[in-house]
Amino acid sequence: MTDFQTRDHEKATEQAFKTLETILTQRRQQRSFLQQQTEAFTDALFGALQTTVLECRRRGLTELGEPRLIDHPAGGGRRALQLSIEDWSVIFVPLAGTAWPNARDEAQLPGAAFKELCGRIAVFIGSEPDTPSFYDFLILPNGSWFAWGYGWPRQASTLEETDFTMLAYELLASFVKDIHTTWRTRANTQLGTAMDARKRAYVFGLPGDE
Repeated sequence: MTDFQTRDHEKATEQAFKTLETILTQRRQQRSFLQQQTEAFTDALFGALQTTVLECRRRGLTELGEPRLIDHPAGGGRRALQLSIEDWSVIFVPLAGTAWPNARDEAQLPGAAFKELCGRIAVFIGSEPDTPSFYDFLILPNGSWFAWGYGWPRQASTLEETDFTMLAYELLASFVKDIHTTWRTRANTQLGTAMDARKRAYVFGLPGDE
């Protein structure tokens, strides 16, 4: 390789490195900001849900159990929140990492938002490991958030503009009103389930499942 070719090679290599450095530095900053935003949103939401449930229990709604925080295996202080309602529960789980929203979730986000990293809190009914999420909170890089699932969307709003106490009441009311339980068919009612105090022989229904 001639000196001229060597200089061209070094120049091209340096340009490629600068491109990588620019992209990854921007991603690092964006991920750090999103992690901070997601943690702040999670703390505010969980705190409001805990306070709201305890207030409801104090006023006689004992069908709502005391909220329970569950350490997340990913560590870093991340925790899930389990809310007991009658004899079933809803679990909020902040997901590790950041990623693009999935357009197939039909979240009705503006098109550009599907090309931006976001944080996410997934919500589940029950505690079976193979249970799919039925509701999502997406925390977006501009500091706003969007909630979507089972026909109850919430448009993007910044953390500062959010009344988390009102959001907690609305979520609880929605869960209690809209989530229903139906006995499994005889063919799908196993003796093992019927004899296991930790399991239930019914399925959860959401609006539109009737």
